[in-house]
Amino acid sequence: MSKAQNLPKFAFGASVASVVLAAFPLGLAAQERVSPELFLDFALGKTLTFETFPGGQLVGLEEYLRRGLSVWRDRSDTCVYGQVTVEEGQICFLYDNDDDGEPICWITFLEGERWFVLSTNGRRTEIQQITKVTEDGLDCPENPGV
Repeated sequence: MSKAQNLPKFAFGASVASVVLAAFPLGLAAQERVSPELFLDFALGKTLTFETFPGGQLVGLEEYLRRGLSVWRDRSDTCVYGQVTVEEGQICFLYDNDDDGEPICWITFLEGERWFVLSTNGRRTEIQQITKVTEDGLDCPENPGV
């Protein structure tokens, strides 16, 4: 069974593989799927900058405070804390301001040395690229649960 056959389907029926194939001309063969645990090992203690792919528009920055907690700052400089979990081979985030209680889940990929994340739910069907990695914090107000 190929990697593409193991990937989940989007709410509207398109497979993750078809979205990746459309976004990456070389297809899945050029990408290496990375486990959420390895991604968290990479991200822990760092702040990552996410941009749309393709397009390169800033989406936001995420600081990984510990394995189960991150803080997201969007383009408007609004900070929100989120619980980080691993579910069915995906990294998932449930943010404090999320009214529906449904986590936002992602599959992580490497293409060479470039990191990508691919949404796996219908709420946000998109690919984002990590364009910057720093050890600088976001200077967000402290969350009472931190």
